[in-house]
Amino acid sequence: MKAKVWFGCAISGTLLLLAAFAGYIITVDPFFHYHGPLEGVAYTLDNSRYQNDGIVRHFSYDTLITGTSMISNFKTSECDALFGGVSIKTPFHGGTFREVNDNLEAAIRANPELRTVIRCLDQGNFTQDKDYVNYEGIPYYLYDRNPFNDTEYILNKNVFILSDNVLVDTAMGKRMTTFDEYMNWQGEYAFGKEAVLATYTRPERSVYKEPLAEVEREQTLENIRQNVTDVARENPDITFYYYFSPYSICYWDVYIMQQGKLDWYMELQELVINELLDCENIRLFAYDDHTDLTCNLDNYQDQMHYSEEINSQLLRWMREGTGRLTRENYPAYLKRLYEFYGAYDYDSIYK
Repeated sequence: MKAKVWFGCAISGTLLLLAAFAGYIITVDPFFHYHGPLEGVAYTLDNSRYQNDGIVRHFSYDTLITGTSMISNFKTSECDALFGGVSIKTPFHGGTFREVNDNLEAAIRANPELRTVIRCLDQGNFTQDKDYVNYEGIPYYLYDRNPFNDTEYILNKNVFILSDNVLVDTAMGKRMTTFDEYMNWQGEYAFGKEAVLATYTRPERSVYKEPLAEVEREQTLENIRQNVTDVARENPDITFYYYFSPYSICYWDVYIMQQGKLDWYMELQELVINELLDCENIRLFAYDDHTDLTCNLDNYQDQMHYSEEINSQLLRWMREGTGRLTRENYPAYLKRLYEFYGAYDYDSIYK
């Protein structure tokens, strides 16, 4: 009898401790899996793949800024001032169209007040498989709405420590991370020609002029339709501001000209532009013809990633309508790209 009593007490005590452990995490909820931020609590926003799902489901907003690291330096305070309303930001560093779109669809399901989406479309991701996800260890137990695998969250020692850190930061008088600061990498890198050229080795030039293969056309259309245009067609009350990421002149050299892909790239651009312009609620913007931007390496920390000053400029341009592509003007836009980048003296970059 004593053994049975002891065993029962041990089991009960263990269950009570686990319940207290889980209840503590659920109450603080550093990944916002169950609720939004508690008022006056100093949450740290610094882990996008663990926090973005909770952010879109439990925060209050009517504007969503989303995409890869290309959107990390946007400031929601500037967005709110320009577009009105209340915005949030959900960056996915190294993300693909599928990963970003999954989060966007979660936002739409959770928030009937969503009216505006601002999203970067990374041109290097156009030809990817529609279901490709370029990241291992995604915490799908936070995404799948299955309460039975939430044990990976509520009985997680590391999450318990994070919950403690939140309360310690609050007690020390710290404040919650703002969306201006969330995943902003501006202060982590050097910018300019020397910094950019240090990030890669220039490849040998290919003499082969590669055409856009039919399999690439089909894969691109599947990717764009599933992860970009379908969600726009299904949500006509939302306005989607989509823009192509303006890569630097070094990107054009390394990934296009040195590989004999200028015609390939122009055909790919036209294919995607035509698909996007079929949606009336998509406002499409492109800035590769702003060569004062793309050729000034002071704007970049590598071939692709531009500074937060450029993010601020992009917001202003989109609000003003600058750089918007239409059926009428996009052929001239592509002609400008072909003529400028096809004739550019790329060797001068390295002198």
